[in-house]
Amino acid sequence: MYLPPKDRLDQLYQEAETHQLGQQLKREHPPQTIWDIRGYPALFTSYSISVIGQWFDSIALMVLFAYIWQSSPIYLGLIPVALALPQVIFSQFVTSLVKRFQKIRLMAFADCLTACFTIGLFFSPTPWLALILLSLRSTANVVHFPIQQSLVRELVPEHLRLKAVSWNGLVSQGAKIIVPFLGGLFLTVLTPQTLLLLNAAAFLISAAILFSIQHLISPAFMTTPTAFSRTSFFEEWKSGWLALFTHPLLLSLVSLSLIGLFCIQFVDSQFPILFRELAPTNPQHLTLVISAIGFGAVTIITIFNRLKKLTHLLFWISTSLALIALSFIGFSQIQAHHPIILLLVIGFICGIGTGLSITTLNYAIQTIPRDEEVANIASISQSLTSLVVIVAPPTGAVLTQAVGVQTMFALSGIVLIICLSLPALLKGKKKRLSSQKKRINYDNSSL
Repeated sequence: MYLPPKDRLDQLYQEAETHQLGQQLKREHPPQTIWDIRGYPALFTSYSISVIGQWFDSIALMVLFAYIWQSSPIYLGLIPVALALPQVIFSQFVTSLVKRFQKIRLMAFADCLTACFTIGLFFSPTPWLALILLSLRSTANVVHFPIQQSLVRELVPEHLRLKAVSWNGLVSQGAKIIVPFLGGLFLTVLTPQTLLLLNAAAFLISAAILFSIQHLISPAFMTTPTAFSRTSFFEEWKSGWLALFTHPLLLSLVSLSLIGLFCIQFVDSQFPILFRELAPTNPQHLTLVISAIGFGAVTIITIFNRLKKLTHLLFWISTSLALIALSFIGFSQIQAHHPIILLLVIGFICGIGTGLSITTLNYAIQTIPRDEEVANIASISQSLTSLVVIVAPPTGAVLTQAVGVQTMFALSGIVLIICLSLPALLKGKKKRLSSQKKRINYDNSSL
């Protein structure tokens, strides 16, 4: 209906007041749960579907390389390299893409590319072509973690961020427990290549969900090209590292987390060797311990999910690494005659340490840096983590060959404890030097 200019102007003023009132009410009544946040349930669903699909994909790749193609150990060793190397090379440049394109749309396109490369894996006739496609798929998927961290920071209020982080951890660790069993059941009636198609379908569904919620996310959260487009990749890379070093607590947490991950990766691939020596006729012991580790992680993350805020982050990250160290030392002392319940208890303790470490670091990335720094720091963390995944396993394999698997578990645990003790020792030494300096100054002044 046509309105005269004066009436139309009054209508516009009324609409503006109504909009301002709605925004004020939204600020006065923040969401009580993360499921009340506009667009977040769909975003979480997209993440969950893609995580479950990735675990089906991992099972399919292991069976495909080891049983169908009868690949050599060299090919099997190149799989983590093909997955992690693109993360090392490209992760720290993701921030430039994040600041140039809409985040939701960028994740959706990445999911579409991931699905296409996964379908290519389905038709791959040789391991070499499969490794190339894995590298391309990992390159397409490199944007996910930084964008996800950035979106959680922007969408989720501070009092709900711990719940958001813990829910993501629950999905990741829960899938680690459930999907391998489901994958094993599917493999009794399906081919490994069919599991690859399940992963491709999961990413296509994830992309469809992301495309569908573009209009639900406020435009303020959908980054558009701005002055950032004139910033070079090198300047973005440098600003990310500067942001990390301007937050000493976050730098300490990332450093401790990387040390812990390095020690874990030293022996993670040697678990089959350990249990082959302990229980050569009972391979199910390995799967039970892996499940116990997953249950430990899920248990501690569930407890954290009930909290509103996490404080004393250095204490929690140190506790997590201490628990992992103790579990490694425990595994090094296990003998063939020990009961399976002891193995499960040690695995459960290891899982608690793992869950603590994951939750604490992700929560720190969400809360310590400024809003515009989250994607940068998440990219750096992803790049360094992938570098550890490439370097540590072959190094651990060589050392295990030299000293034995149980000795290697003990060494990894001892190194972790030493690394945890160094900050306390340095702090104590610094305090003693400070007190000595004060005493010398007092003595000189009294003269």
